[in-house]
Amino acid sequence: MDIPPIELQKDFYRPICNEKEIDRIFNVQNAKDHLLKLRADTIVDHMRLFRVYRNKALAKQGNWSLEDSFCGYHYIHFKNRLPDDLMNKCKKVTYGNIFANEPNGLIFKTDYGIISTLSDSLNYFFEFMNLGLLDFGNKVPRHVQLNAIRIALRVMLQTESLDFLMDPRGIIPKKIQQKMHHTVPFQMQFIAGHEYSHYLLEHLSDTNTSKQFIFKAVFNSQSDYKPLDVYNTSQKQELEADIASLNLPLYSLQEKMLVLEGALLWFACLDIYEGVHDSIFPPIGFQSHPPARDRYFNLLDNVETHSDFDYKYWRENLPLVLDFYRKFFIEDVSLNIETYEMYGSLYLDAPNTKWRGKELIDRVDYY
Repeated sequence: MDIPPIELQKDFYRPICNEKEIDRIFNVQNAKDHLLKLRADTIVDHMRLFRVYRNKALAKQGNWSLEDSFCGYHYIHFKNRLPDDLMNKCKKVTYGNIFANEPNGLIFKTDYGIISTLSDSLNYFFEFMNLGLLDFGNKVPRHVQLNAIRIALRVMLQTESLDFLMDPRGIIPKKIQQKMHHTVPFQMQFIAGHEYSHYLLEHLSDTNTSKQFIFKAVFNSQSDYKPLDVYNTSQKQELEADIASLNLPLYSLQEKMLVLEGALLWFACLDIYEGVHDSIFPPIGFQSHPPARDRYFNLLDNVETHSDFDYKYWRENLPLVLDFYRKFFIEDVSLNIETYEMYGSLYLDAPNTKWRGKELIDRVDYY
C-alpha cells in the first residue's frame, strides 16, 4: 500500500513535534500555528538544530511539545507590567522565540496577523558574552573570558553549533553560572519590549515592509532561508522604542533598574558584535538600526535611574572595556578569520583542564 505523500512529509516532523502539532503545521489556522510551523520548518531544515530537538523530545519520553519548549516569559513579563489598555492592545500580536540570525528581534506581518519574535540563540549569545564581559574578581582566567566572547560571536555569526545541551563547551562553577545567567531574562525582556513598543507607538505600516531572511547568508557555506515581510522602521523610531521598552511598563524603580542594566549590557554585547560583523562584512547603504553605542548612551541620557545606580560604571568604566574588546576582536578576526568561519564548536579551554573537562567526541559521547 502506497503511503500518501503528506504522510511522508509528516514523518520529517515526528521526531520533534507531537501529533497535534503536526496536524496544526499541515493545517495552519492562525498566527500561533504559523509560528509553530516556522519553528518546526527551521529545525527540520537544519540538521544540527534537528539533532538537538530530537534529543530534547526523546528525553521527555512522550510528554513533549515543541511549542512549549520555547520560553515566552520575557514577553509575558513585559506585557503584564503594561497599563490595561496597552496590555489589551498587545493581545493582537502573537509572540515567541524562533531561530534566526537577526540579533535585534523581528516583528513581521503574516496572513494571520502580526508576529513578534526573538532568536532563541540570543540566550547562548548573552550567557557567553556575560561570562566574558562581567567582573568575576579574577575567578575566571583571562583566556577563558576571551574564548567565551569568541563563542558568543560565533553564535551570532551562525558558525557555532547550537548543541550546547549535549556539548556545553566547558565546566563553569555554579556561582559563576548564576552571575552570568542573572541578567539574561532582563536582556530578553528589554528586547521583547522593544519589539512590542514599535507596535504600541504605531511605528508599523503595512505599506512599509521588506523581505528579510530568517537565516541570511553570512558565510558561503550557508544560504538565505525563508523570507519574512518585516516591518521597516527609522533609526529615530528605534531609539524611541528603546526608551518605550523601559517607560511604557508600570515598573517599580527597582524593576526598571534591572531591565535597564540588562539593556545596557545587551548594547555592550551588541557593540562588540557589530564591530566584528562590520569588519567582515562592511555595511552598504542605509542601516535601519542606530549603532549599539548610540543606543547605549540614549538610554543613559533619557531613562530615570535609582539613586544606587552606578552611573560612573555605566557611563565611563564599561565603555572603556568595550573599546578594548571591540579593538581586540576586530584584530582577532583579521588575523584568525578561519576561527570565525569554521562551522563547529569552540571551547572555553583545552581538553582535560579545569574549565573544559574531558574532551567530548561527537557521535561517541553524545549523538
